[in-house]
Amino acid sequence: MRTAKPVDRRYQSNKKPIHGKSKRKVNMKTRKDGTSPYFTNKSVRVKIDKLLHENAVIWSNLGTGTTLDDKSRGEGEKSWAVIATKIKELDESFFNRICPYGIDS
Repeated sequence: MRTAKPVDRRYQSNKKPIHGKSKRKVNMKTRKDGTSPYFTNKSVRVKIDKLLHENAVIWSNLGTGTTLDDKSRGEGEKSWAVIATKIKELDESFFNRICPYGIDS
């Protein structure tokens, strides 16, 4: 006779989690920095996140010899400068947070 596996009730959607921890919805407009479009405009956030992901791909593939490889650190820096400029056009206050000393630092 087979027995059923025990169910972890913490992850059932219609039950409250054990230990009194509940999932809290985060409203982007309640952030301290409510003036930044990154925190208030979902489409801007998605665009910036895609650009940051593209930057992560560039740096993680640097020196691997794959088709995504930029071959040298200087080329990676040039690619980052293009991406950072796009981020600055979308949201300058967020850009100043991630690059407080400018693109070349």
